[in-house]
Amino acid sequence: MSRKLTSSPIAQSPSEKLYRFGFLLSTGMGNATRYQNLRKYAEKDLEVECVWAPVKHFIAPDEPNPFWYLPEPFYSRAVVVYQSSPVLRQLGKLDAVMFHLFEAYTLACVRSVFSSRPLIVNAHDDPPVVNPETYPLYENRLVRSSWRRRFRLGVDLWCAKRTELFLPFSEWGRKIWVNECHVPPDKVYPIHVGIDLDIWRYTPKPEIDPAARRKILFVGGDFVRKGGDLLLDIYRQQFADQAELHLVTRQPPADLPPNVYVYTDLTPNDQRLFELYSQADLFVFPTRADLSPFAPMEAMASGCPVISTNIAGVPDTIQHGETGFVIARDDASALATYMQTLLENPQLRRTMGVKGRAVVERDFNAAINVPRILAAMKKTVDQHRRTT
Repeated sequence: MSRKLTSSPIAQSPSEKLYRFGFLLSTGMGNATRYQNLRKYAEKDLEVECVWAPVKHFIAPDEPNPFWYLPEPFYSRAVVVYQSSPVLRQLGKLDAVMFHLFEAYTLACVRSVFSSRPLIVNAHDDPPVVNPETYPLYENRLVRSSWRRRFRLGVDLWCAKRTELFLPFSEWGRKIWVNECHVPPDKVYPIHVGIDLDIWRYTPKPEIDPAARRKILFVGGDFVRKGGDLLLDIYRQQFADQAELHLVTRQPPADLPPNVYVYTDLTPNDQRLFELYSQADLFVFPTRADLSPFAPMEAMASGCPVISTNIAGVPDTIQHGETGFVIARDDASALATYMQTLLENPQLRRTMGVKGRAVVERDFNAAINVPRILAAMKKTVDQHRRTT
């Protein structure tokens, strides 16, 4: 998935840092897992001093709030910049900064007109919308007026010219940056942070009583956007008498049929979440709008076959017919067919589960991918040092 990279010799002691990198990252929703995994493995690198600015996008009621008087959307922007300050106030002392936030990224790009330090690293899984037909638009993008879409695209493309390194999460993201935004290919490395396999340990699924109900799992905070309503309708119509449905979501619907279980308080890397994945026979994730979500990787790491949609970077994770099945958005017929195929075939489930775990170990292992990310950042800094 990513290019082979090498880095400089390791420093002799933790005090002899060769690089100072900033990481300015959103921790909202699935990004919390990404932040946790990136930080855990980045801090193991003895060459790098890391400065972190995790942005949670809100100020808790028990925290000082200097922006309480501002109206939306000014309030939200102010909170993001405020929480970004641990990195922003050190920009001139950092070799490179990874950005996963539009506001801080744009400010740094403007600043780069006057200062060569730090080098800017774009680590968004949300590339510019040049061609809406190749992009799974979210509702907030759809409601923007045409002039706002054009303005945002202009800003994104201008910032891309000020950016030294792009780290999209998928091959889909790489193609948009290179083919539609015309970023030089040698600046783009598609590397997903990946799963922490120290936590997501794999145990082969036991033999199941043929008469027992199979367990179908869905994980998605935004129930409708992630396709939970489609799954629930199909389950109600075809599978309620033969399987259990387990829903991990913040927005559970009312009037659920029997044998549907809902979990609303699970957090990233929650032990209860591991148990649900390990006990599931099938993971169904018919998302309507997504980028490069962690949930299919977590299922595959647990040895669970996956059914999901051909949205953005999702097909880069799932190998159709090998580790699961990929369907078109809102294709209820295909979803039901593949669910039936897997529920009726325990050997196929086991085979796909084993292959899925192998794919995660090879391509989506945070212990491997985070050093790859750091190597790309080091290489970019080294090239800059040689030319300045």
